[in-house]
Amino acid sequence: MEVPVLSRIQRMEPSLATLLLVTLGAVAVVGLVAAVTAPSSVLVGESQWGLISAFHGMGATVFLIASTIAVYLSWRLYTGQLTAYKDLRWLAAFSTFMASVTVGFGNWIYIGYRGAGGPRSFFLANMPEVHQIFFEFKEFIALFTIPTMLASTFLIWKYGPSLTTKKELRAAASIPFFLGWVFLLLAYILGAAITKLRAVG
Repeated sequence: MEVPVLSRIQRMEPSLATLLLVTLGAVAVVGLVAAVTAPSSVLVGESQWGLISAFHGMGATVFLIASTIAVYLSWRLYTGQLTAYKDLRWLAAFSTFMASVTVGFGNWIYIGYRGAGGPRSFFLANMPEVHQIFFEFKEFIALFTIPTMLASTFLIWKYGPSLTTKKELRAAASIPFFLGWVFLLLAYILGAAITKLRAVG
């Protein structure tokens, strides 16, 4: 039995303007709540790494929101139901850009993480498995978001709307993007958990 509401939702295609407004709205709400409820010294921190950490965290959040929407569109591409091709093209490019920005800030913070008195020394002394398994795994798996999303974005831009007519190309463009999103999700969750245990700075 087909549920009318679900079948209608499956046929709907979001517009890029709507997706952009939802993303900006979500970031604005999170930023507003954080700004209102926490003093800036607590929100950003007092160390030299505070601002870099804030950019890394906000970049990762924007990246997660945008790529989640793009994964939905990639799924529709994979199943051959995508009509909002332009939205997928721009969201894939934006997600690839945000992957580079977030990884860049993450690698910058890594200097503070490994520095004297940083979280690395704390974890190695008290909880070595957190560093050896969770952090190193998180750090390296996050790097895979760039090549997977870049490959997908390249195919989406190169082949254009003709992707929708070729099953193998649809799979080649959508599966790497989904894998990149899984890598991002794992890195995001592990990064948040590690920051809760011991933040840089």
